[in-house]
Amino acid sequence: MRLIFNGSVLFSGIITILAIQTVQLYTFNFNPDGSNAMWSNGNPALFFIVFPMPIIAYFLFAMIFVFESIHSKYKVSRKHFIMGYTFLFIILVSYTAYRVIDFNLTAQPYFEDEIGYLNPYSNHLFFNVWTLIAALCISAIVSFYLDKRKK
Repeated sequence: MRLIFNGSVLFSGIITILAIQTVQLYTFNFNPDGSNAMWSNGNPALFFIVFPMPIIAYFLFAMIFVFESIHSKYKVSRKHFIMGYTFLFIILVSYTAYRVIDFNLTAQPYFEDEIGYLNPYSNHLFFNVWTLIAALCISAIVSFYLDKRKK
């Protein structure tokens, strides 16, 4: 049974990484010299996140149990793990927020209307390996509270 679980986590992790890389591939590049028009059909690169979303959600949920087994294997203080994950999460979210705001301030003068933070040119800022690691930090922190409930 453990082999099936590990295989499903590996498979869902590969699908998650492929979905993120596909979004990176299909994100429109912002060109200050180009037209940079916003189309009425929305943000097409996000379809590659929406369709595998159940698999991505399973991966993040299953990683809670993987982290729980890792934490029980290594006898490091619970506080140290939580502080490390929280610190990494704050760093990654701050870095992402900085890049999003900087991109928006840089790109806004080239558009006729005001653009939002999530647009066809900013997918690479939200859907990347760093945000996946931030989500895994949340899974790791949640794993401590599941472990605590069993005791």
